Amino acid sequence: MIYADKAVLCKVTMQENSYDILFDGRLMASIAHTEDWTWIQASGVILPETIIDEIGFEIENKYK
Repeated sequence: MIYADKAVLCKVTMQENSYDILFDGRLMASIAHTEDWTWIQASGVILPETIIDEIGFEIENKYK
C-alpha cells in the first residue's frame, strides 16, 4: 500500500469491535463499521478516507 508517498506493508488485526491497522508493524489506527455499514476511523493517526475505504474493502472481500 502507498501511504505518504511510501510503500508500506499493511497488516490488519481483528479486534472485538474494530480492526487494528498496522503499517510496517507500527499500529497506526483502528477502523470500525458504522450502523449503515460504512467504514470509519475509530482511533489513531488520522488516515485519508481513501486509505480507510481501501482497507475496509479488502476486509470485506476476505470474509465474503
